[in-house]
Amino acid sequence: MSLRTARVLAAGYHLAMLYFVTWPGILPFAKAEPLVLGLPFTMAWIAVWIAGSVIVLALLDRVEKKHRIDGGGDA
Repeated sequence: MSLRTARVLAAGYHLAMLYFVTWPGILPFAKAEPLVLGLPFTMAWIAVWIAGSVIVLALLDRVEKKHRIDGGGDA
């Protein structure tokens, strides 16, 4: 995967996250029930997006390291 593609995908994920954890994107998921691992559904929804962000940034870091080591790519 190219560095540019990885950066665009990471930015796209974070823009989607911004929409789905703020108003109006969270409205369909704004429920106190059901409980997910003891958390209200809305809080669990936001926690899943944050955990996904950690994964996306870790994958982006791997791609960036690969391109730094190879010395190639579009910086």
